Amino acid sequence: MIVTTEIEMDDAPSADCIIEQCLNLEQPRSFFLYAGAGSGKTYSLVMAVKSLKDRERQRLTFEGRQIAIITYTNAARDEIARRLEFDPLVVVSTIHAFSWKMIQGFNDDIREWLRVKLANDIAELDDKIRRARQPNKTSLANQASRDSKARRLNDLDNIPTFTYSPTGDNRGRQALNHTEVIQMAAQFIPEPPLLNILADRHPVLLIDESQDTNGPLMDAFLRVQAQVSDRFCLGLLGDMMQRIYNDGKERLDESIPDDWAKPEKRMNRRCPTRIVDLINVIRANADTHQQKPKPGAIEGTVRMFCTQQAPGQDFSLEARIAERMAEVTGDPTWASGTAGRKTLILEHKMAGRRMGFEGVFTPLYNVDHLRTGLLDGTLPILKLFFERVAPILQAAQKDSFTLMEAVRLRSPLLDPSYMKDAPDQLALLEKVGSAVQTLCELFSNDHDPLIEAVAQVLFETSLLDLPDRLIEAMLAGATDEAPPETTDREALETHAYRMLLGRPYSEMAALADYADELSPFDTHQGVKGLEFPRVMVIINDEEAGGFLFSYDKLLGVKPASEIDIRNERDGKDSSLSRTRRLLYVTCSRAEESLAIVVYTAQPEVARASVIEAEWLTADEVVMI
Repeated sequence: MIVTTEIEMDDAPSADCIIEQCLNLEQPRSFFLYAGAGSGKTYSLVMAVKSLKDRERQRLTFEGRQIAIITYTNAARDEIARRLEFDPLVVVSTIHAFSWKMIQGFNDDIREWLRVKLANDIAELDDKIRRARQPNKTSLANQASRDSKARRLNDLDNIPTFTYSPTGDNRGRQALNHTEVIQMAAQFIPEPPLLNILADRHPVLLIDESQDTNGPLMDAFLRVQAQVSDRFCLGLLGDMMQRIYNDGKERLDESIPDDWAKPEKRMNRRCPTRIVDLINVIRANADTHQQKPKPGAIEGTVRMFCTQQAPGQDFSLEARIAERMAEVTGDPTWASGTAGRKTLILEHKMAGRRMGFEGVFTPLYNVDHLRTGLLDGTLPILKLFFERVAPILQAAQKDSFTLMEAVRLRSPLLDPSYMKDAPDQLALLEKVGSAVQTLCELFSNDHDPLIEAVAQVLFETSLLDLPDRLIEAMLAGATDEAPPETTDREALETHAYRMLLGRPYSEMAALADYADELSPFDTHQGVKGLEFPRVMVIINDEEAGGFLFSYDKLLGVKPASEIDIRNERDGKDSSLSRTRRLLYVTCSRAEESLAIVVYTAQPEVARASVIEAEWLTADEVVMI
């Protein structure tokens, strides 16, 4: 086991000084900052940008230029913008928003790109359809997709302007989808005129979590930097060990030119000594980067609990483990319920089982074209309940003024233009008041109404606008039947909404809390960049049901496949390397103590494996 025996001097000032020197508009130098877990990467980014804009404010303002920062999530974007005091000299965007900002308005180029892309897609689908021996679900889906693309191709010349929203639903013939925007940006940006527009508009482009940035798009930025390095600084911040998304550029660190600066932040300011030791040994097989704890760091506690028990719908074992952690650490908050710890699960549906929203999550998740909107909260039905119904119900718990203000901001009945045309405004206000009262009465005496009942009140009173597909589902009625055998997107979406109608509203409220990151649960992937005092990592391949990650393989319970072995030998990504990185990310979230719960068919094998690898000592692994 790797043990930190000496606290070296802090390396942050040297790394920060290097970055500040790179951000020079007269002599820019691109850089790749290696910043391991908890090393203060965001702090370095913010301080470097503050220094640059303070030095060059007059020049940037006069030339109409901005420093650009790309982040991975909306939450990270908002946090960085807040720390920079929303300075107009800095534009902070997600990768999708930045890509659209660059290509928006180039409608002729977008049209021609789509013309080629759609024709190629149609040719590939035609080939698949010809090779199908007989009609089946796959061939029918291919045919439906082919017909949809053909209609879109034929309609291209009738679309004068293309639209896109990084957080919207992107429906309609003129709307581009997320993948198309990224692909077009990757193709357009390295070529004139966008190459010069990028360099002239943003002399400095900083990309946070660069290891997870789309590979082709990262290649495009690297090509731009190579062509205009004398007037453009590209700053990449990240840690290859924290790459968890498949479309990120493999071996990004090996693609960095020799003349770039390569500062490194080695101090982990988040984790206690014991956890720094653990994550160092986890990553030792991946690279040579090792961290050191901050001066005066506490020792901290790590325990792994291995069990053969299947959780099913009973998660009392995890509660008992939390009580054991309270005893071991002397920290009673561990045993104060799920709110006292952050529980990390591999798939959202695992959180659904534990928080009670599986019934509304699963029907939506099972419809392919709804999945993205479900995970980022942009589905119209989620916006209805999360952003309109929930605030009204919350306001009803306070006072009548707060309630009516919440309704005024959300109800179309109180829109100024609608009220202006109303023949009797007093009667309209009475109608709204009655509608709100009817809605709130559904929840009186702690009643938990069905989603269908809530939607029916909204529909009958017109208090809130409902998505068209939800109205269709209401007319058809709630159902618990299996989805229809069809590839029709609208039919599948309507059926999913019909399944939601029969679920209690409390499930939608639980999903809203989870989506707002208010819940005590999060995914292994979604927790990157966050930190918590007490962390419980749930490892259960069978419950997760995925194939990209395999903790059983990593822990030696299952043998690595031939493909895994070949990929590891050739330096390519495999389920082993992906899972190792994911475990590194989850373990490095803990500020005080860490519990790893392993559900596996062979707990003894898992225990022996981690002890042999010197991840944990024998007394740190508990058999249940």
